[in-house]
Amino acid sequence: MTTTAATAQNATETVPIDLTQPQLIGLFGGAGGLRAMLRGADGTVVIANPEDVTPMGDVMEITETYVLLRDGRTIRRLTLPQ
Repeated sequence: MTTTAATAQNATETVPIDLTQPQLIGLFGGAGGLRAMLRGADGTVVIANPEDVTPMGDVMEITETYVLLRDGRTIRRLTLPQ
């Protein structure tokens, strides 16, 4: 597999993110469906599937552009850093 110049540039680009809040840092998947890489405020990184329970909240939905997490009565939509 080869890496294009655009892929290499995107993979090494730095984007400031608020590390005090949960963050979506990656989306990936295949025939089995989408999964999300999430980073908690404490630095914990998990790979989650829909309906997983994580330290950041319950994964309600994973799409190609966002993840919905429920923490108690709060629902949070996480998107990839721009």
